[in-house]
Amino acid sequence: MAPPTNLTLDESTVPGHTLLRYSALIANIGAGPFEIDGERPNTTSSMSVHQRIYTDTGGSSLVYLPNATMFFAGDGHNHWHLGDLELGTLTRLDNGSQVGSLAKHGFCFSDNVMYDSSLPGAPNSAHYSKGSSPPACAPKNQAALSVVEGLSVGWGDLYSNSTAFQYIDVTGLKNGHYRLTDTVNAAQLGLIESNGTNDSRYVDINLKTKSVSVRRG
Repeated sequence: MAPPTNLTLDESTVPGHTLLRYSALIANIGAGPFEIDGERPNTTSSMSVHQRIYTDTGGSSLVYLPNATMFFAGDGHNHWHLGDLELGTLTRLDNGSQVGSLAKHGFCFSDNVMYDSSLPGAPNSAHYSKGSSPPACAPKNQAALSVVEGLSVGWGDLYSNSTAFQYIDVTGLKNGHYRLTDTVNAAQLGLIESNGTNDSRYVDINLKTKSVSVRRG
């Protein structure tokens, strides 16, 4: 994960509520593609979810993820999502108590921003995208029998602070110092990684009734 950025307060989306919006970025800095494949025999069944692991020789194998789920949702995007790929939390700095969590639970990840083109194996153009074959996340196809989501080496998936449900409800919280943390693979999905030590990043913030800012020092 990259650290959360572009923090703003939103008082219009949900009347009577104050929402802490922020941008989140997951990036693939590993040696090979990060790919999730969903499949089902018919439109009345749920998707079984596998992670495809690529080998140095160009082959691949599938690893079943029994705790992972895929679902189709509108939320302004109309495509298939992997459930709880990322989790966001807000905690008080004075006592560590969690006071909020990210409203977004579905993620259609794809190559939408270049993160580090210098990494070995990073392609110059997006491989997993709406224009790929098959298109990432099966856009506008609720009847899809198979779904592919992925991140190429060196590429990232950005959720801007304006994305549907990309917020934590902070209504009624006291002015003070808080820690906003974003974590990937935190929901025990069983995702296979070469390095899990960089899955979580945070920023410390000053939260007030009408403003939010990142703490310095």
